[in-house]
Amino acid sequence: MKKGTERLMEIASALLAVLAVACVAVRLPAGFSRNTAVAAAGFILPCGAAEGYHSADEEDDTISSPGSSGKSSGSLSSRRQSSASEASRGSSVPSGTGSTENGVQEMCINTGGSKYEDFYVKNSNQHHSVDIGAELSKRPDIKIQKNAGPQVLIYHTHTTEAFSGVTRTTDKTKSVCAVGDAIAKQLEAAGIGVLHDTTYHDYPAYNGSYQRSIVTMRKDLKAHPSIQVTIDLHRDAMTRTDGTRLKPTAVVNGKKTAQVMVISGCDDTGDLGFPDWEYNLRFALRLQKSMADLYPNFARPLNFCARRYNENVTHGSLLVEIGTDANTLDEAVYGGELFGKALAATLSQLT
Repeated sequence: MKKGTERLMEIASALLAVLAVACVAVRLPAGFSRNTAVAAAGFILPCGAAEGYHSADEEDDTISSPGSSGKSSGSLSSRRQSSASEASRGSSVPSGTGSTENGVQEMCINTGGSKYEDFYVKNSNQHHSVDIGAELSKRPDIKIQKNAGPQVLIYHTHTTEAFSGVTRTTDKTKSVCAVGDAIAKQLEAAGIGVLHDTTYHDYPAYNGSYQRSIVTMRKDLKAHPSIQVTIDLHRDAMTRTDGTRLKPTAVVNGKKTAQVMVISGCDDTGDLGFPDWEYNLRFALRLQKSMADLYPNFARPLNFCARRYNENVTHGSLLVEIGTDANTLDEAVYGGELFGKALAATLSQLT
């Protein structure tokens, strides 16, 4: 019996390898796992249908659901598992992107998960589905007062995250802080008050960043009770197994921009102390729709996942990723400008 089982496994492995090779040229039938096939074949698909990415291991010290630990198979941190799966589904690449040069692969990640109108939502939760249309019809628990006190808090759990091939820097003119400034500028231009807190939470120590950032977040909310929305602004990092770094870009108004990804957490198993996650999701969906309407291909699929990321503090809290370390600073700042405009448009409907 044991020998027969082993023989069957050998045959199955051989068939998987053949199917994996075939999936480069043809699409596999619905329900068949491309990840399994590619793993069996032992190679990586080309740009536009990429596999085999892993992410910089950014420790997440917030609470997670059982089975959703901060680290996962394939060397993906849970916050960034979407990176590989989004790329695997095939991406249309607008003019000006798609090249591989100096160890950097450039591509537009604009599909993955469930499609609604012109945007996508990737739901990695096991116990919660999303009726996107129904959630969009519900008003977020956000009330914006224009030309008043701060309505939006922008902060950075990983304040030193940087761009242009530099992983981290304490120079705030070259880090995610510069992107936060670009977002704040667009909100202020729309009459929406902003507090941009650039306190370091990952320097000089990295571990415990989320524990420190929630202290800053609560302090700012106490000092400014007018704040309705909090944005924890990061940059992503994706690397192929051969060392090639992934650079997500789009072209908007003839100019190249880093793509953005919004992350909305869910208390999937009911043990995160995060009972009101639905409010954040409603806000996230409206923001995702606004980005798709204003700037096609700019946003990566919305990542709806079983994580908390300090989003339990308000009904308008999101984590946002602008580009990766392979994007240039200029691309990331332009991405911040576009995201700021889309965020302002979304919030202007919630006055």
